Amino acid sequence: MKSGCKLIICVLCIIFCLGFLSGCGDTGAGATATPAPDGSSDASASPAAQSAYLRPRSSELKNAVKEGETYRYFTVSTTDSNDPFASETDEGRRDFAINRRNDYQNKYGITIEYVQGGGDWATAFAQAAYSGNPLADIFNAGGPFTIYNHYYYYQMAGSILEPLSSYSEYADFSDPDWFDLSSQEITTFDGSLYFSVPNTEGFDEVSLSHVTFFNKAILEQHGYSDEDMYEMYNNGTWTWDKLEEIAVACTDLDNEIYGIHIGENNFFMWDLTASNNAAILSQVEDPDTGKSYYQFSGDSANALEAWDFFIKLGKQNVMFAQCWDFEDVKFREGKVALMTTYVNRANKMVAAGNYPEYGIIMVPKGPQAEDYVSIRDWFVPYCVFKGTSNPAGSVQVLSEYCVPRYAASSEENMASFELDATSVSCDEQSVEVLKQLKSKTVTQPFIVYWNAPTFDVDGSQLCLANLYLSYNEAFIDGSMTPAVFFASIKDVLNNTLKDAQNVLA
Repeated sequence: MKSGCKLIICVLCIIFCLGFLSGCGDTGAGATATPAPDGSSDASASPAAQSAYLRPRSSELKNAVKEGETYRYFTVSTTDSNDPFASETDEGRRDFAINRRNDYQNKYGITIEYVQGGGDWATAFAQAAYSGNPLADIFNAGGPFTIYNHYYYYQMAGSILEPLSSYSEYADFSDPDWFDLSSQEITTFDGSLYFSVPNTEGFDEVSLSHVTFFNKAILEQHGYSDEDMYEMYNNGTWTWDKLEEIAVACTDLDNEIYGIHIGENNFFMWDLTASNNAAILSQVEDPDTGKSYYQFSGDSANALEAWDFFIKLGKQNVMFAQCWDFEDVKFREGKVALMTTYVNRANKMVAAGNYPEYGIIMVPKGPQAEDYVSIRDWFVPYCVFKGTSNPAGSVQVLSEYCVPRYAASSEENMASFELDATSVSCDEQSVEVLKQLKSKTVTQPFIVYWNAPTFDVDGSQLCLANLYLSYNEAFIDGSMTPAVFFASIKDVLNNTLKDAQNVLA
């Protein structure tokens, strides 16, 4: 779409936003198997086996699903267990979800029963599984924050979850057309895959990747046209130095206009770290056991260089730093020139109907980077609880049923991507940038451990998030340096992380 986001986009965007978390072609699905009769159904005998609504299944896989079983499936998006697709407002998505469920049930002669949760659902389901009476077989874990809590429930690693990789003769989670392999690496503990991460449909696949939005009007006022921005991006000169130059030029504190918004939870610092070829957590290998696990690497030379740049900007007062204020609000108000955040903030802005014309490019490169990189810190993991009557069948249902409508390489998926990317872009150049995102996006492992585990520092309980939120002001005013602070907490943090990953001796 060329300059000036058209009004019709609002309708498309609202549809997209409401359907975003609908989950793998239906509003989420989870299953717990009830006792079943002996013998398995012949999947190939049913006409539904070849249904266009179902993922193709390799003939090399064995069938563990038995006729007459009921599979209970929990997903946080289900608000009515009798009508699990009630929250789906897009008629096409809803019809697909209903047809998939019907065809899948007919294929195997089973029932998929949606389970509703309420209150502290994550804890309730974990406690029930721990007691040996799981409330569901298949569990849509809601987001990456729940991974650690469920894997390490009650300090017993993997105590309530089935290792999905133990059922490889019945289910395949290795096909990149259907599963997000990068995120699944993060959900693998001690060599076993505990959480499946299905791909998301069309544009959803990059909606949680980080990019840089720029306010065209503000930048134009200070001599930076959108053509200039896209030229810098395309020729590889969109760097930290250029970001600093533009942020300083566009900051007007008298009118409360800032060069850059650091984003909710300080997204900006996460992006700076990754854009300088660094990481907050990195894998290391124990030389004695050969086990690989994550340890803190936010004190590496490249990561500390990112902090130095952040501090430099902070001293120049060019950053809007209220982490609790969703960054798109200030951007929509015309008070921010640049913001690095999720792609899906574009959906929010277009849906709001009042926003400045904007461009989209990737996060600028740091001095140690050869190419642009986008981070993804959110995804939706699925798991199977222990204690179900047919765990192999539950894993198989998860692998076949809880997947997107289309394979990633399909024409339908690519067409869906193009439509949605255009609907949230103000120019064709932004669409082209969005098309590049998938190949440049890296899932961040730190998000699994962001809020847990906690560790003690001078009598205070900290978590990984505190390291990137609580100490910003101290770093900027010079009362504490990142290097000194990280050195003081690194040992206790790493021991806590090793314990969380079940690698302590």
